[in-house]
Amino acid sequence: MVQTHSQVGFADPGLVQILTLFDPLDVPFAIVEAGGCVLYTNPALNALLSRCGHEETMARLCDFVEARKSGTPLFLESGALNPRALPYLGRCRIRSRGDSCETVGAVMRLEAYGAAVGDRAERSAPPRTVLCTISPLACDSLAPFPLHLLGRWQHRIEEIADSFDIQRIGTKCCKVLEEMTGARAVVVFWSDGQRWRRAEQIGEVKYLASVPAEFGAGEDWLPALTRDPLMSVATWAPSEREGPSFDMPQWAREWEKGAIVPCKAHGDTLGLVFLRTESKRLRSPGLREVLSLVSFQTAQAIDHSRWFQMARASDSRSERLIENANAVILGVDLQGNVTLWNRKAEEVFGYSRKEILGRSVFRILRDGNGGGAAGRECFRSALNERKPEAEFETETPDKHGIPRHVVWTTTLLTSPSGAVLGLYAIGQDITQRKELERSLAASEERYRNLVETTHDLYWIMRRAGGEGLEEGELVFLNRALAGHSRDSLVGRGIEPLRRTVTGESWRRFEKACLKVLDTGRPVRHLETEHSAPRSNRIDAYLLSDLFPCREGEDLVGVQGLSIDVTERKEMEAQVLQAQKLESVGTLARGIAHDFNNIISGVGGFALLIEQQEGVSDKIRFYCKSLHELTRRAGGLTRQLQTYARQSRPQKRLLDLNQLVRQSANILEASVAKRVKIRLDLAEDLDWIEADRSQIDQVVMNLCINACEAMPRGGDLVLTTRAVTRTENDPDLSFDAPAGRHSVLQVRDTGVGMTREVRARIMDPFFTTKKTGTGLGLSAVYGIVKGHNAFMRVDSEVGVGTCFTLLFPATEGKRSALGEATAVEVRGGHETILVADDELAIRMVSEDILTTLGYRVVLAKDGEEAARIFQERPQDVDLVIMDLAMPNLSGRAAAKAIRLLRPDAKILFASGYTDAAQIESLSDENFHHFLAKPYSMFDLQAAVRRALDDEPPPQ
Repeated sequence: MVQTHSQVGFADPGLVQILTLFDPLDVPFAIVEAGGCVLYTNPALNALLSRCGHEETMARLCDFVEARKSGTPLFLESGALNPRALPYLGRCRIRSRGDSCETVGAVMRLEAYGAAVGDRAERSAPPRTVLCTISPLACDSLAPFPLHLLGRWQHRIEEIADSFDIQRIGTKCCKVLEEMTGARAVVVFWSDGQRWRRAEQIGEVKYLASVPAEFGAGEDWLPALTRDPLMSVATWAPSEREGPSFDMPQWAREWEKGAIVPCKAHGDTLGLVFLRTESKRLRSPGLREVLSLVSFQTAQAIDHSRWFQMARASDSRSERLIENANAVILGVDLQGNVTLWNRKAEEVFGYSRKEILGRSVFRILRDGNGGGAAGRECFRSALNERKPEAEFETETPDKHGIPRHVVWTTTLLTSPSGAVLGLYAIGQDITQRKELERSLAASEERYRNLVETTHDLYWIMRRAGGEGLEEGELVFLNRALAGHSRDSLVGRGIEPLRRTVTGESWRRFEKACLKVLDTGRPVRHLETEHSAPRSNRIDAYLLSDLFPCREGEDLVGVQGLSIDVTERKEMEAQVLQAQKLESVGTLARGIAHDFNNIISGVGGFALLIEQQEGVSDKIRFYCKSLHELTRRAGGLTRQLQTYARQSRPQKRLLDLNQLVRQSANILEASVAKRVKIRLDLAEDLDWIEADRSQIDQVVMNLCINACEAMPRGGDLVLTTRAVTRTENDPDLSFDAPAGRHSVLQVRDTGVGMTREVRARIMDPFFTTKKTGTGLGLSAVYGIVKGHNAFMRVDSEVGVGTCFTLLFPATEGKRSALGEATAVEVRGGHETILVADDELAIRMVSEDILTTLGYRVVLAKDGEEAARIFQERPQDVDLVIMDLAMPNLSGRAAAKAIRLLRPDAKILFASGYTDAAQIESLSDENFHHFLAKPYSMFDLQAAVRRALDDEPPPQ
């Protein structure tokens, strides 16, 4: 029998759980609202009411239950439950509706259920629903029990059930039995179906020390204890019992002067009471009957407490599940009023429980921008037609007017007997998903804009069929490809795309596409070459990553992302060219060594011939010419080595005008006749301190660039002049220090440079030429900076370019042969060991040094030099050692000599002028070095410095 009322919502899941627990039990049970109306009765209570003549419908609890008089009445005059009397536990009776029906005495328990599930803030408010159990007493009165005992214990026995707490029930039972039987110890256990748990124990500690807190419900000795209402431990006789013999546990056998009282209700043993008392006390008249009443009351109290604990636990679990669910959960009764409102609903719609509970659900689902009316109709259909609705969407504003999109599913709420009590509505808030969908649409638009505007090439090609790409087609291309427009390639078959790719590249491209289509795996770093329309050369290089293009599970084509690497390929070509130059420089280094040895011998012999007595003027002129040629040849080798980064600068006094004239003579023979070279040289120009070969390189690079900038001819003007700068002199806009300077200008009337090109001309590998390394001007800039000089570039498109170089001037000049005249180098009488694998070098060195007064010993290689020095280590004052010699190198021989005499003085002379090599010699404490080819003055000066142990010039 189920009664429903509009004031109460059965969408409360806690009540549904409680109905599920109590509906099949033989414990009479009801749910009552605060107004006293009975909402639900289970079959056990229906049967009890039928015995008393009541029909299945009733209005209020007070119509059939008469509570015992007490200080606080259970019912108000209106018939409603008195909130102050809750929770209630006491004696009552179920009134009879006729003479033929009986009146049944009972113990009634009421427990407040709460105002609303999950609304913890309202727990102190008057309850809306009450849980009620009505347990009939074993007999209507206590008359059959001995009056001399009942008079004293009746009230105390009834108070055992005056609690819902197991421990308090056990405490009251223990105290009653302790006083009633004179027990020295009492222990009460209760059963939760799985274990026996100790509720309470009182008495002497020595008897209680070994009592366990709990033991298993399946132990084999328990059934024998629960057969009789009272069993003395002393009469325990396992051998006399039927079936297998089992021993009582040790802790129980220690209670031999005592008894065990089983507490039974509805045929089940729910409690065990262990008494430590004299057996004769248990034989008192009427005591067994009173103990039976105590055990019954205790069992009833344990039974009610267990079921109320289950109800509370069920309430708590349901509350937590619904409250913490990540979905909107509404409970609605049959009139459409909201009876359940979880935390997610409050979060989504913004309404608190106080604002929503008891109000119509259709106030929430009001019209929004769309969907609100359809949502209301779905709820009405579910309520009126008693059928659930699934997957319908509403768009309704929340408390603050913000539209919320929710997808709902409704489920009917029924009682265990099948009656419809209301419905659940479970909703998923998809507002964020809607926002994400809109954001995704915007993102797709941004992605399309990005793809359309990116510098990289993105394309999609579909294959219609066939084994190759003959049936393929380019269906998307974000920009033009190597001068081919998108319209000329997209949607026009595969042939237009094939025409953009060179033959060999197309075979690689087709093979990669087929691999992607066959395996479904990407192909990375595919390089292809492309040409522009009507072009016979490669105009673009593309580096592509190819990926499978899918529609669902189907592989329909290939998509790719291509990067234009044309500039990088050109850079690689320039680097390759630079590497070729590096290899040429390495070759030039080896050639320069041998060539320096040769011209050193030629120049030395020419100098010796010139110094012979009786030589004619004509022969002297020839010797001086040879000397000049060897000097120029030495400069040429140094220039080669400098260009190959193999030598360090050898700065000397230099006439800039003379160098410009020589460079002009070379250029006039090499450049086209359409370029006119004009010189404007200042006669008062100061000399500079510089490396001649490097300055030659600077002038030649600037002049050649100027000539190439005048493909139709023009004027190349080389100008020198002397300037004196003061502290605030703005002349030439140079950040140069004050003092005398020599200026060199290289001006052309060529095509000129744009501002962008002028900003990058000094960058390594940057060039505007079709062929070239882009290293020329960067090398010029490095040489200028290495000479503490300054450079400025002025250029205008269509007018020409002017390079201006500013060098610090230096005092003093040189003779025609470049020898210093300021200092006369003296000779000596020391012994010098000369080691060189070139005979001419040995002979020239011997003659020059002997002329200066030195004693000379010769060695043809490093091994012979080390042996000679070993024979007379104290006699040799200086060793002149070539670096590269057979059998034993000069460096190894020098180290061997230093082992024989650590203070030995060594002068290295070599055609290798590698700066790193010379620095490594200095690191090994070899500080004197003479570069080949050298003049007599160079040799005299170097020998004297080494003997006097002066530091070499920087």
